[in-house]
Amino acid sequence: MLPCQLDATLVTLETRVLRCTPGCDTTYAVVLEATPFYPEGGGQPADQGWIGDARVVDVQIVDGDVVHTTLAPVDGSVRAQVDEARRRDHMQQHTAQHLLTAVIEDQLGAPTIGFHLGDNTTTIDLDRPLDAALLSSAIDRVNAEIRAARTVRAEVVSLDEYATRDVRSRGLPEGFTGDVRLVTIEGLDLNTCGGTHVATTAELQLVQIVRIERYKGGTRIHFLAGDRALRSHRAALAREQAMSKALTAGAEEHVPAVRKLLEQAKVGAKARQRLLREVGELLGERIAREAGAGATHVHRDDADPGMLKAIADAALAARPDLRLLLTGGAADGPGVFLVAGPEKVVAEAGPTIATSLQGRGGGRGGRFQGKAQDLSAAPAALAALGT
Repeated sequence: MLPCQLDATLVTLETRVLRCTPGCDTTYAVVLEATPFYPEGGGQPADQGWIGDARVVDVQIVDGDVVHTTLAPVDGSVRAQVDEARRRDHMQQHTAQHLLTAVIEDQLGAPTIGFHLGDNTTTIDLDRPLDAALLSSAIDRVNAEIRAARTVRAEVVSLDEYATRDVRSRGLPEGFTGDVRLVTIEGLDLNTCGGTHVATTAELQLVQIVRIERYKGGTRIHFLAGDRALRSHRAALAREQAMSKALTAGAEEHVPAVRKLLEQAKVGAKARQRLLREVGELLGERIAREAGAGATHVHRDDADPGMLKAIADAALAARPDLRLLLTGGAADGPGVFLVAGPEKVVAEAGPTIATSLQGRGGGRGGRFQGKAQDLSAAPAALAALGT
C-alpha cells in the first residue's frame, strides 16, 4: 500500500531520489524511495505538487514503480510536497461518489457502473434511467448523511477476510492476489477502493447534482461536492444578484423577465430585417439611376445578406446590365459580400473576388455571395467585374 492510502492526510515526506530519467520532451521521470503522491487510478486523477523545487505534473504506476513526471531534474535527498488543495478536492469528490453510489443503490436500486473525477464536475453512471424527481429525493438523503458526520475509514484485509465481508463491489480483477483495501462509510457502505478519502462525511459540507443526462441506456449524473459545491453556490448567488440588477427584477422574476426580453428581441429582429430590405430596395433604385457604365461597389456597415440581396434585386430590375459588388460589415475587416450582374460575368468574377476578399462563397443565376475576412480589398477586387 502507498503511504497516502494508509493516511490520506499525508502531503509532505522527506525522501530520496532513486532515479531521474529525462523524458522525450522537457520532462523527467522520477522514482522516489517513498512518496506521498497518489498515482492516477480507480477513476481518481493523480496528485500534483513538487519534489524539491521541481513541479510534479503527473504520477503513474509503471511496471510496479510510482513514476512522477516533473518539469525539472531532481536528485539526492528531497522534500516531496503534494498540492494540498488538489488532494483535498479529490478526497471530497471521491468520498461523495461513494456516498451517492450507496444511497442511490439502496434507495433507488440503481448500481453505479462508472465513475470519473473531472476537473470541473465528477460523474457517476447508473445502469438504468432515473428522473430528476427520484434523484432529488436521493440527494436530500445524501446531504442528511453529511450532517450525520458518519466516519469514513480505510482498512487493508486479506483475500480470505474479504470473502467474508459484505462488500459493495463489482468484484476483484481476475487473478488478483495480495491484500485488499476497503473503504467504509459507517453504517452505509463498504467498498473496495484505492483512492483517498476524507475522515468524516461532514467534511463534504454539501453535495449537489448539476446535470442529469441519459447515457448508454442508463443515467449519467454530474455532481459537485465540498469546496467545489460551495464555490458554485457563491458564483450562482453572484450571477443572481447581477441578473437582478440588470433586469431590475427579483430572482423569482428572472425567467419571465428574460422570456419577455427574448420575445421583444425576436419581434425587433423581424422589424429590423423588414426595414433593411426596404432600405435596400430604395438604395438599389438609386444605384440604378445614378450608376455609370462601369462596375459599381457599394458598402454599408449595417448590411446583412438579406439587405444586399434587396439592393441587387431592385438595381438589376431597373438595369440588368449593372455589375455590382455589394459589401456589408466592417469596412476594413470581416463581413459579407454579394457579386451581382450578367450571369456570365458574375460566374467568372465571383470566385476571383472571393479570393481577393480572403473569403469564400457560391451562387448561380447572376449572383455570387459569401463571407469575407478583409473587406478593405473590395475597391481593388472590383476590377474583376471589368470597367
